[in-house]
Amino acid sequence: MIKYFKFLAISAVLMSLPKEVYCAETDLSVPLKKVYMVLWDGCEEACRGFQDYLKTVRLPVEVSVRDAAKDKSKLRDFVKEVRETHPDLLVTWGTLATLEMLGSERDSLSDRYVRSVPAVFMVVSQPVESGLVSGLVTQGRNITGAVHLVPVSEQLQLARQFIAFKRLGIIYNSSETNSVVTVEQIKKIAPLMGFEVVDRPLPLKDGKPDASKIFDLTDELASQKADLIYLGTDAFMNEHRRMLSDAASAYGIPVLSASEGAVRSGDALFAFVHRYYNVGQLAGQKASKILWEGLSAYDIPIEPPQRPLFVVNMTAAEKLNLYPPFSLMTGADAVGIPRDKDDE
Repeated sequence: MIKYFKFLAISAVLMSLPKEVYCAETDLSVPLKKVYMVLWDGCEEACRGFQDYLKTVRLPVEVSVRDAAKDKSKLRDFVKEVRETHPDLLVTWGTLATLEMLGSERDSLSDRYVRSVPAVFMVVSQPVESGLVSGLVTQGRNITGAVHLVPVSEQLQLARQFIAFKRLGIIYNSSETNSVVTVEQIKKIAPLMGFEVVDRPLPLKDGKPDASKIFDLTDELASQKADLIYLGTDAFMNEHRRMLSDAASAYGIPVLSASEGAVRSGDALFAFVHRYYNVGQLAGQKASKILWEGLSAYDIPIEPPQRPLFVVNMTAAEKLNLYPPFSLMTGADAVGIPRDKDDE
């Protein structure tokens, strides 16, 4: 059996877009499959999880990676390239990139989007609510994927085991579909769980959300006696998560995050999440079923990984003098543990 290992990291210019291609160790007797992968902001944990999974399969695959670098205009060029190259599978990261590549279900027949290539998405928090598909199990598009968001109701129920909050504050980018959907969901949940919602959309400056207003809006939440702030999957707010957590900390308000990154590197207090790496691995499993098992994407359920994780930032807990109960710490991931002064 002829085997080879080949890894190429090629920086080239193709329609002014960066390119990276790799091939995994494999048996040459199996036909090579080509995957076109679209990222929004570089290759992070989900991307690495996906690529690592395909390498473990040890079947011939070439993954061409395109990074939009948070530039929405590049996605139109990626659509054109997919049409020209006809890969065996399209993989997308994030709600915005996925909708720009595939369109919503309502627009799926438009020539503006990729139609003829099966697709797997990852890190799309709410594929039904965003209009991408009509259902997670049964839907008519040649799309499947791995979602990363623990249902908001479950996040808030866990938060109640930690903090007896009565007013939940939210600062969000109203131009992001996910953010608006999340706020609407929370407002429906609030009366059932017995809390109030104080939400503030970011004002726009030159058509874009103005990050400089985050502190002022946090001040408004504090004046309205918000006792917990929720940071959803809002891409803009996550980009400025440190600004939010610093402002919240100044008022002694804890931050619950929908993603682990804000806890690990943004000083949010806690999160109940699916790890991005596991989301990428699950997307890799689904890709494998399409590429080598012959399944159609629409026959593969859209789902999250099985086990969510409680993540808590102990430095933030110390600043707020607010520590989770032992019942939540069993199996939890405690990060940012302060160093003992005697050890310094």
